[in-house]
Amino acid sequence: MGHGIHPVEGGVVERRGARPYPRAVRCALALLFLAACAPEEAAPEPAPRLVRVEVAARGPAIDRLVLLGDVEGELDVRVVAELPERIRELHVAEGDAITEGAPIATLEAATTSADVAQADAALSAAEAARDQLRVDLARVAPLVERSALPRSQREALESQLRSADAQVAQLRAGRQAASLRRGRTVVRAPASGIVAELGVDPGDLVSPQVPLARVVRMDRVKVVLRVVEQDFVRLAEGMQVVVRPTALPEITRSGTLARKSPVLDRISRTGVVEIDVDNPDHVLRPGMVAEVAIELERRENVVLVPSRAVLMSTRTARERVAHVYVEDDGRVVRREVALGRRYPSENDESRVEIVRGLEGGEAVVVEGHHVLRDGARVRVAEAREVERDEASDEGAESG
Repeated sequence: MGHGIHPVEGGVVERRGARPYPRAVRCALALLFLAACAPEEAAPEPAPRLVRVEVAARGPAIDRLVLLGDVEGELDVRVVAELPERIRELHVAEGDAITEGAPIATLEAATTSADVAQADAALSAAEAARDQLRVDLARVAPLVERSALPRSQREALESQLRSADAQVAQLRAGRQAASLRRGRTVVRAPASGIVAELGVDPGDLVSPQVPLARVVRMDRVKVVLRVVEQDFVRLAEGMQVVVRPTALPEITRSGTLARKSPVLDRISRTGVVEIDVDNPDHVLRPGMVAEVAIELERRENVVLVPSRAVLMSTRTARERVAHVYVEDDGRVVRREVALGRRYPSENDESRVEIVRGLEGGEAVVVEGHHVLRDGARVRVAEAREVERDEASDEGAESG
């Protein structure tokens, strides 16, 4: 027999001629088998994320209404000349302090002086004519009593004397009016204050229709607000407020809500509110814009977190439920919280009331939480580090 199947003892056949695999191949197959059967190694845990945290504070929750208003003087008077004349002399300059009754400007007085002289002459002539009638009546009266003259002559003189007395009184009033007009050539301050504006120069022609100066009293100012009706109905006279000029944010003043308009504007649906503020140093100037914070309500023992810490979800609008990340010993825990009211704060960042989910005192993540997951490792860092870390993540994703 050649190669193939050969009979063997016991009736068993044996296949000959097939060679076994080389030893190197068998070793490689064994290694692959062992590698496939070996357990997988766990992936390395990511490096800690940089985050910034703030403490969920428990304390008073203050509902403030913050509005912008215009600063006005306690008294703001525009001064006009009562006569259409030219200015002969100015007695003040802008910024000068002035007392009530002090002269501001002197007008030309030639015309008014002539009117006074004319009134004096007419009055003197009328008084002379009246005096002569009195003398004539005194001479005629005895003659009439002795029937030397008719009674009608005395009655005529008496009638002429009454007319003369009336004429003298009329001319005397005219003379007084002319004197008053001459006195009005000196324009005087109607109140004490500061000369805020002076819009004329010597030689200018003034008239009663155009103000020549403005006097403002600034020791006490008022801030005028226009408040929408939803907030207007919550305000009451006597409320304490804090006033801060927008141009000088480091300065604050205390004020009082002094007046509320009795009606609202039908078009804008707003009402006028006036805030009185002491201003002895004249830091608040009429024309400024001021921010007014009015405390409407105060609630104690409320848990508040920065609004940046709250992560909204699809349930937030409907159920007022959101999430925050709480940092604890280098790891974060995702907490479900129930939201209450939102409160503005003085540093322009609002805070949110947590009704359920936090007890106060927890460190909540306010920056860097958008890339976190529950249980992730974190490292508390400064805000600049967080911004750099998030920027590098965005660069890696875009690459």
